[in-house]
Amino acid sequence: MLRFAKTFVIALALSSAGCAAQAQTAPQAEVTIEDAAWLAGRWVGEGFGGDMEEAWSPPVGGQMIGHFRYWREDQPQFYEFMIMDVAEGGLRMRLKHFNPDFTTWEDRDQWTTFEPVSVGADRIVFNGLTIVRESEDRMVMTIRIRNGDNVAEHVLRFQRAPL
Repeated sequence: MLRFAKTFVIALALSSAGCAAQAQTAPQAEVTIEDAAWLAGRWVGEGFGGDMEEAWSPPVGGQMIGHFRYWREDQPQFYEFMIMDVAEGGLRMRLKHFNPDFTTWEDRDQWTTFEPVSVGADRIVFNGLTIVRESEDRMVMTIRIRNGDNVAEHVLRFQRAPL
C-alpha cells in the first residue's frame, strides 16, 4: 500500500505541471485567503479504496493550515500537512507527505505544490486539483493524475463532520 501511496503522490505532483491547459486567461478580482475560509473545519470521506479525513483551520495572517490522513482497513497509510496562501496568480496550496512513522517523503526544502488557476465563491481551482463546495456540508475534490501520456481523474467526496 505504501508503494501505491508514494506512486500516487509522485504522479499527483507531476500532474500539477501537466494540467496547465485549464489555466484561466480572463483577469479575476483580487484573491485573498478569505476566499478559502469555507474550507475551515473537519471533513471526512472515502476514496482510493480507503477512508480520508481533512481538517483546515480558519485563516490567520494570510494563511490557512490543514492536515489530511488516509487509512485503509484501520491502518494509517500516509498523512499530509498543508498550507494555503496567496501567491502570484491566486491561491496556492503546498503540502508535505509523511509515512505512518512520520518520516517525510519530500526532501527538507521540497513541497508538493498546487499552483493557482482560479477562485470562485464555491470553487478553488489549482493545476491538478479542483475543490468544489456543493453545499455547506459537502465538498468534492477532483484530482488529475498524470502517468506518462495518460491523465486520470479521481473524484473524492467529503462531508463536513463534527470535531
